[in-house]
This record gives sequence, structure tokens and C-alpha cells, in this order.
Amino acid sequence: MHIKVGLLFSFTGTTAITEKGQYDAACFAIHQFQQQGHIVEVIAKDICSDPYKAAQEAEALANQGVNVFIGCYTSACRKAILPILEKHNCLLVYPTLYEGQEDHPNVFYTGEVPNQQVHTLLDYLMDSYGKRIYLVGNDYIYPRETNAQVKTYAMEKEGEIVQEQYVPFGHREFHNVIQDIILKKPDVIFSTLVGQSVPSFYKTYKQMGLHSDSVPIFSPITKETELEAMGYEVGAGHYSSASYFQSLDNSLNHKFVARFKKFFGKNKSISSVMFNTYLGTEIVLDAIIHINSYDPKKIFKYISGKKIETECGQLRIGTEKRHLSRPVKVGKALPDGQFEIVWDSANNIQPRPYKIKLNKRSQLNEIVLNAWGQISDEAIIALSEEKIIQYMSRKAQEMTDFNKGDTVSSTMWKELERKFDIHSYETKPKTLLLLKPNLHKDFDPISQFGNIFTKNIIFQHELETAKIAAQTTANVLILGETGTGKEVMARAIHEESSRKNNPFIAVNTGAIPKDLITSELFGYTDGTFTGAKKGGAIGKFESAHTGTLFLDEIGEMPKELQVVLLRAIETKRIIRLGDTVERPVDIRIIAATNRNLEEEIAYNNSFRSDLYYRLNVLSIDIPALRERPEDIEALTWKFIKELQEIYGNGPRKIDREVMQLFIEYPWPGNVRELRNIMERAYLLSREKSDSITAHHLPRNIKGYYQRAVSSDLSLKDVEKNLITQALKETSSVNEASKKLGIGRSTLYRKMKEFEIS
Repeated sequence: MHIKVGLLFSFTGTTAITEKGQYDAACFAIHQFQQQGHIVEVIAKDICSDPYKAAQEAEALANQGVNVFIGCYTSACRKAILPILEKHNCLLVYPTLYEGQEDHPNVFYTGEVPNQQVHTLLDYLMDSYGKRIYLVGNDYIYPRETNAQVKTYAMEKEGEIVQEQYVPFGHREFHNVIQDIILKKPDVIFSTLVGQSVPSFYKTYKQMGLHSDSVPIFSPITKETELEAMGYEVGAGHYSSASYFQSLDNSLNHKFVARFKKFFGKNKSISSVMFNTYLGTEIVLDAIIHINSYDPKKIFKYISGKKIETECGQLRIGTEKRHLSRPVKVGKALPDGQFEIVWDSANNIQPRPYKIKLNKRSQLNEIVLNAWGQISDEAIIALSEEKIIQYMSRKAQEMTDFNKGDTVSSTMWKELERKFDIHSYETKPKTLLLLKPNLHKDFDPISQFGNIFTKNIIFQHELETAKIAAQTTANVLILGETGTGKEVMARAIHEESSRKNNPFIAVNTGAIPKDLITSELFGYTDGTFTGAKKGGAIGKFESAHTGTLFLDEIGEMPKELQVVLLRAIETKRIIRLGDTVERPVDIRIIAATNRNLEEEIAYNNSFRSDLYYRLNVLSIDIPALRERPEDIEALTWKFIKELQEIYGNGPRKIDREVMQLFIEYPWPGNVRELRNIMERAYLLSREKSDSITAHHLPRNIKGYYQRAVSSDLSLKDVEKNLITQALKETSSVNEASKKLGIGRSTLYRKMKEFEIS
């Protein structure tokens, strides 16, 4: 039998330090089958820690006849390839600890789930060190979902989460996080950082004087390979948990480690995710050979319920869920890069892939709530009896600073009451809150900088940074969605600075053709290229001499040209295209982008980190308009005044219905969209009405308003509509149940209840 195996691991990208070891473990397991005479063809692909790349490579391999995949370290990558697995009926061996909440028929999960690993770690740390926990992780699926369970479990154990911090994928600057840890004085740190962030965090921890004896780091992720990457002495004294550690003292493990090192010909560290990769590869290949089939259903039928004696103890493959029952250990890192086992469950811990107390009914309710939030477009928050936020609709997330998993304190409740009309509905065991913006609530006083003003507390802090920026010559990076007013902010900083009487030159770096960027920025000499202006021309840098150069959409600049820009910023000298003479320039740089440059650096490798840090001396993040609804009324009157100056007489009133709609509308185009809609309404009502009404608004806003008004549906109605829609969009009840994420029997029961044929 010719078996094709696709290995989807990251050899480059932020998680490569972990995934290279997993790749080695998969190759080691496959090699053993090849030695036995089995034909196993390996096709390995670098997915670069990128979900899109993972899906792209999986689709290509499936089209080449690959039926078995191994890899996809991050949850984002795993979820990205699920549709490909379903489409081609392939199997994925997923060998990584993960957040649970999934049991896909095309995935064999050989990594630990939270109740096996995270909960045991929490029990040990709270019993040994204390109950004040500081959470830090990368900002993606696994850390956020895992920490939601950490918070729930810690609360049951009377623990306290003193802070919850998330940093971008691949983040390496942890000075501020460690400083906050020093100030908050937690008993322990619980880390869900991955990849390149792990060594950087531990090194900064040590450099800033923290010690594992006083505030240790507990991490389900940091294992032997991560210790090797950071330096053994850096990780010594900190803790992790897993089924397998290389240091396990038994004859099976001694033989396994010896064979592994002999295969690679060097002293190579073996981590738990590597062992789980080896184990999953071995189990699945053995099953394929014995049943002579790639069909996931047949494979799971063959392996279901099997007990396996392994290097970490006896494991059992689940008969219902595609996970492993396993013993779990807690290990303390030693100066030699190995772990001392400080706690051992001895017996197997059954996997619970779902959140604590989450059953099929609540899973359906979650889907229904989700649908309710989308259909009604209302701001909905679902609270547990312990005041924990269990669900937030998209609108609620936009309107508040709260997150799923937060516990609503009395201070947070007062903040809600201050800003919103709250409609509360008791639906045991949950409480549903419906938030409505209220125009008559008392908001914070107006803060102003130049011609920019706000009542929003978050934006007020950003304006304080802008005021400081105006008093210095430091480079500034302005962040914000399209239409939030980044150029307006840049002009305000210039006009409030000592350079206000000198040039302000704005350049949209994303709009200049790639081959013209250098000449546009630095100028050119006579005859440099065909069509060049006679006598040459100066560039934007020289035009902005003694003033301010505003580089808009800096995230769009091609990476190969970023190094040229970096040199000009660092040396404050430029060379015109076709020339050899360096010319000094005295300019202040303000850059802007709607992209997350930290993620572009870590995730796509499309922006230079040295240029980012050069530009980001002071950063200003302009909130989207939907995040500061308290500013909308003042902005509309500001635009009315401007339009009166431009067009003369016109409407002087705004209908309250229009204002309420403006506050509820999400404003994807931000302030620019509001300005355009106000101008349209002003012109339509001019000389016909003294007031702007809903009649003068464009169709998309009126349609939004009508959807919001006509969505007075019960949860039962929403549930029925959701099921009906799923049945229409699929070809069978089985497919519809998968789409909804519920059991087929549950769906049949619901169809009968709602009389859906």
C-alpha cells in the first residue's frame, strides 16, 4: 500500500521553534514504518505560522492524492483546514495541546485539552504559591479561549485574576508587561505565549530582576524545545504540565530517547508536543495499514477504545470523542533543560474537550444567541449567575470595552448604567442584558486638541499623547481604521508644534506606483529616466524641509523600499535618484496606517521591525467612530456648521430619530462616512426643509434602521429561522447538524418542535 502523508508544519514564522521539533518527531515515526517495508511517501510543506498558507497547502496536497495530514500547530491553522478535510474526506493528526471545544470527525487530537493539563497546573500553582494569578498570552484563539476557562476554574477555586494581557502573534517586547507584573504583585504568572514570544518573555522577566522563587511562570506550552531556545538558565525554576517529559524515568522512555537521538545523530531535546506527534503518527499509520483504508470513520472505528502502553504510561483512545485519556504530570524546569516531576496524576484523566458545564443544549443556545446578535443587530450581553460574561454580540463588543469571560464588577456595572439604557431579562441560569445608547446620559467633559474634540475617555488619552507629540520633534505613528481622521490628527500635531509656519507635506505611500516611490520621496536629477522633468525635481523629503512630512498608508510600502526610507530617517540625509550627493534635510516624520504593523512583522513578515520601531517613538491610536458614540452628536453639528459656511442657508435642525439612528449605526467608514452622509442629507433637505429627517438618509442607513426596528423576534423565532436556513443551505439533515454544531438527534427533535419538514 502506497501511503501519502502531508506534513503541515512551520519551518519559518513565529512558531517555528516548536514546530520544527514536531516535524522531526513525525519523520522519526514514519521512518520506522519505512524500515518495516511499508511505502510511506512524505510531502512536507512550510505553512509559515499562517492559517491562509495552511489551507492553501492542504488543498494543493489533497488534490495530489494526500489523505492523511499531520501538523497545524496553532488552532487558527487547524480551523483553517477543516473545510478541506471535509471536502476531500481526509484525516488530520493534530498533535498539539489546544483549547478544546472541538471534536471534529476528520481530526485525531493527540494533544492535551484544558481539563487534563491546564486544570492540573492551576491546582498545583494555587496550592503551592497562591491564588493571585496574572494571565499573559498571544492574541489568538488558544490563549483567549484557554484563559476564559482558567478564569472560570480559578473562580471555582476562589482564585483571583489580577490582570489579563494579550500581545500580538510574534510579539517580543515585554518590558511594559513585566513592569505591570511588578506593580500588580501576583503570586504566579500563567503564560499562554507561543513561538518567538516565549524566549523573549522569559528573558525580559530575568533581565528585570524577577525570580522563580517569588513569582514563578506556569505555562502549559513551554517545554524542552522552548527552554533550549531561550537558554536553560533562563527557564530554570519555572513550571509546565504535560503527559510526557523527556526526563521520565522508565525503561520504555530510556529506549525511546536513545532511538530518537540515534536517528538524528545528536543530543536533541524531546518535548511533549513532539511525543504527541510521534504517537499520533504511529497510531494512524498502523491503523491505515491494518484496515487498508484512509476513511476517517473506519480509522476511528479501528482505534476506538484501544489501550496503549507508552513512554508516559497507559493511554486510552476515546470511544466517543477523538481524544486520549492520559496521565498528566507537572514539571519544574532544571538548569540542564530537563524537568523534575513534582506532581503526577498516576491515573488517566478523561478528556473533556468542551468548556466546564457546557452541554449540547448550551451549545445550541450559544449558536442561537449568536444568531440573535446578528439578526437583531442589538447589543446583547449574557451573564452567568456569578456575573461572568458568557456571551457578547458583535454590537456589544463594539459599544463596550468588555470581553467574554470578564466578571462584571460593581464599577463596570456603574459604567454601563452611566452610558446606556439597560434592559435586563432573567433567563435562568443566565441574565440577558440589552444595551441601548442613550443620548441624554451624562458623558465625560469634552477634551480638545486643535480642531479635534472628544468626550470619549480612551480618545482623550490619545489626545494627551498628541499634545506631547506637538511639543517634541519625535517621530509619530498614527493608527486607526480608514476614515477615522489620521491626516487630520497629523495636521493638528503640525499646527500645534513649533514647525506650524513651515511646510506640511502629505504623501500617500500606498498610492504611488512601486517604481516611482524613490523618485517621489527623494527627487531625481536631469535625464535620470525617460520622461523625467528637465532640470530634475526635488522630492517630498526636500519639500518638507524644516517642516513635517506625513507618510500616509505606510503599511502599504513595499518591503524592499523600506530599508531606503529607514536610512533617510536615521541619517536625515537623502540622495536624489541619479545623483551621488547627500543632501541634509530637517524634517519631522509622522506616519499613519490602518494595518496592525506588529502583526505584519510577526505574521506576514511584510514590514521591517527596525523601521517600525524608528517610526513608533510616539503612537496614537484613533478609536473607530462606533467605539465613541458619545462624539457623534457633536460631530454632526460641527458638520452642519461647516456645510452652512460652504453652501449658505440650509437645515438648522436634526430630527432626534436621525440622531438616535446615527448613534446605533456601526459606521464602517467612520468620521469620513458621517461627513459624507451629512453633506448628502444637507443638500437634499436644503430649501425644502428646516430639519434633516430619516427621509434624507441613504438607503443603506434607512435599511439598517428598518432591520433594527423589525427584529423584534423571540429567541425561539431566531432558533427556528436559524435551523430552517441551515436546512435550506445543506443537502441533508446530517450536513445541517454539522453546520449548526449540534447532534443529529437534537436537530430532529428541534425540527419536530418547530414543525419543520
